[in-house]
Amino acid sequence: MTGSFVMLQMDDLRQVVTEIVEEVCTKRGLNEKPSNDEGEWLTREEVCDKLHITFTTLWRKENEGVIKKHKIGRRNLYSKREVEELFSSAMNADNADVKQGKG
Repeated sequence: MTGSFVMLQMDDLRQVVTEIVEEVCTKRGLNEKPSNDEGEWLTREEVCDKLHITFTTLWRKENEGVIKKHKIGRRNLYSKREVEELFSSAMNADNADVKQGKG
């Protein structure tokens, strides 16, 4: 078996590699960005810090349908608006428990 040898200028090689990487990213959905319709996005670390929960609890809440994750490439992002609504509803529930003498 004989091989082929191709000579390229550095700029031409850079362009070919860029085109291939862009094509692969497009096929795999890695270059998709969350829509700005929902506003800002939080990482799972930021969500856990805000809600004072562990990664395991966040995972469990995702599976229960309490919070929705948006998969962007390999990252899980969460709508800041949804997290703040969840946080405020949890605070309201805690305040109701305190008023009823449960807390």
